[in-house]
Amino acid sequence: MNATVTQLAAAPLFSPAFVQDPYPTYREHLAGPPVQPLLAMPGRWAAFHYNACSELGRDPRLSSARRVPNFFPVAAEDRLEFDDLFQHLGRWLLMKDAPEHSRLRKAMNAGFSPSAIERLKPRIAGVVDELLRDLELVAEPDLIRDLAYPLPVRVISRLLGVPDLVHARCIALSTDFATWFGDPTRTAAAARTAQTAVRQLAALFEVIIRERTGRNEGDLLDLMLEIASQAELAPEDLYAQCVLLLFAGHETTRNLIGNGLYTLLRHPDALAEVRTSDSAVRAAIEEVLRYESPVQAYGRAATQDIDYEDVRIPAGSSVFFMIAAAQRDPRHVPDPDRFDIHRKHNRHLAFGVDAHVCLGSTLARLEGQIAIGEMIKRFPALTLVDPRPEWSPVYAFRGLRRLRVRL
Repeated sequence: MNATVTQLAAAPLFSPAFVQDPYPTYREHLAGPPVQPLLAMPGRWAAFHYNACSELGRDPRLSSARRVPNFFPVAAEDRLEFDDLFQHLGRWLLMKDAPEHSRLRKAMNAGFSPSAIERLKPRIAGVVDELLRDLELVAEPDLIRDLAYPLPVRVISRLLGVPDLVHARCIALSTDFATWFGDPTRTAAAARTAQTAVRQLAALFEVIIRERTGRNEGDLLDLMLEIASQAELAPEDLYAQCVLLLFAGHETTRNLIGNGLYTLLRHPDALAEVRTSDSAVRAAIEEVLRYESPVQAYGRAATQDIDYEDVRIPAGSSVFFMIAAAQRDPRHVPDPDRFDIHRKHNRHLAFGVDAHVCLGSTLARLEGQIAIGEMIKRFPALTLVDPRPEWSPVYAFRGLRRLRVRL
């Protein structure tokens, strides 16, 4: 029998209880207006309804190139301390608007085209096979530590030329950054840690790129070097894109794999079907992206006053797109709290919308399909040890701290 949804009390937005189980709070806000002011965070608004997230996500008056006050409400006199952090973020493709975004995105697309990703399939399958063979030696493995974490780390690190010996250090630094980036409250202490992390990661890629010069490995880093040459990117811009690809290439994919395995283990009927059908694996990945989205929200900044429904979003405001709420909007999704791998027209927003749709979405899907598909086929007696594991405290990136199972 499939797991049922327990109607729990709603916790305040962004509170620890909310981060552990945001869905009662989402239901409460979905009963309200499409766009709502965040009373505890002046100057910030949140879009909860599906149509609001979809439509405003395409509105050119909402900018990805957020100014410091939109992103981090630090006092003006203290901004100089964090100049390196915001200079670095401003170089990210993720933080650019057209036409600069369009030009750089078009060049980077080649590294993530369907044909380029398909060529990675044997490499990904080989890493998964190696990790699953190691699992056979453990009675009760942690699937976050032993599968969901190392797989995307190895894949993206090798594509970017990161030496095996520094994988762990890179991911620790990336996690330091994610802890700040994914928290809407963004404290100064976490910002200091994040700034140190991006400085060290940029310095690492400076060394990797200097040592790569003259050698062609045919990987993503070579493409980035070619783009940098053709587009006349400054070295700092090149390092920043590499840091972005490292960060984005493992953080959300890890959570997709972990969230997917956890959700399927709680829904045995779907699990049984996925175990015997590749098409069901692909459908399950899409439903996991909707039902337990690895990315819960993202932000934009209003460059002009925007009237939406009965609300005016003033110029200069920050807007959070609460996509995990939107994906459970009953106006768009029938019976939204039910996990159903047979949903038709599953138009989730987990990878964003329009020009800013996730560059690595095809790679993330492929890694998720191979890891989840092979895991449940190889271990047919797989069961959860802890039916209610703890979720990470980083709100925007929803993932489990650990996922212990019996094989």
